[in-house]
Amino acid sequence: MPHTLLLVDDDVTFTTVIKSSLEKEGYQVYAANHAKEAMEYLDHHHRDIEVMLLDWSMPDVSGIELLRQVKQDKTYENIPVIMHTVLGNAEYIQQGLEAGAFFYLVKPVKKTLLISTIRAALLDLKRRRDLLSKLRDSQRALRFMVEGTFHFRTVQQGDNLAVRIANECPNPQEAIYISELFANAVEHGNVTLSYDEKTKLISQNKLQEEVERRLALPEHRDKYVTVTFKKNPDRISILVEDMGNGFDFIKYLQFDDGRVLDNHGRGIAIVNALLTLNYLEKGNKAVVEIPVY
Repeated sequence: MPHTLLLVDDDVTFTTVIKSSLEKEGYQVYAANHAKEAMEYLDHHHRDIEVMLLDWSMPDVSGIELLRQVKQDKTYENIPVIMHTVLGNAEYIQQGLEAGAFFYLVKPVKKTLLISTIRAALLDLKRRRDLLSKLRDSQRALRFMVEGTFHFRTVQQGDNLAVRIANECPNPQEAIYISELFANAVEHGNVTLSYDEKTKLISQNKLQEEVERRLALPEHRDKYVTVTFKKNPDRISILVEDMGNGFDFIKYLQFDDGRVLDNHGRGIAIVNALLTLNYLEKGNKAVVEIPVY
């Protein structure tokens, strides 16, 4: 089945052109020209809509107001929203990202960048849905554990561990974002994918294939990620350590408008915004602390 998108823009010409272009790529596209129409599509088709493309500047209800409305509704909150606008100002970009925009595109939008960003959003949505499904289905397997050490090699194994740990936290749906750190430890730490390499692989829809290929190489096949879990009376502490050479983590701790057009690069900032995150030494160790209410 084709992936379904919701395109929201008051510019009828822009909407017509983009809708036609995306349909030629195999997507099913609903098009709305104002916020009320967009909400009607969401109400009737929220089970089908996988990505929302939203313009900032619209009459009556602006795109940023609609974004906040969508993200505050439990029914729609997990739908990734890609903001697109002529407003390239860093302040506007920051507002969009903080309100929950998945990515931000500045008009005129290049088709290759648009398709790459949609693919990244769909990949993120699938992974997010899988994790939330596992959260709902899993039992609280660690509820009697005070301390433990775990090892994993693959992103999938890391996701499974993240689910188990998140279920021990006061807010599992926030804690599940530790999976971003687990994935980074495998992809960038152990198999040494560079930021630019990941950008290209996502655009080609080949990220998982390349990570699996590298994990099988002699120089990486014995590498693993170590996670140490400790439950204290007032907080849960999670130490994540990979076997890589570390990285310059400072610039990834906050949303950066310099990377706003990239198809990834927000996971660490999300974890840092929701939880307490600190990197140690050269960057191959990260500590997350979650208060116990």
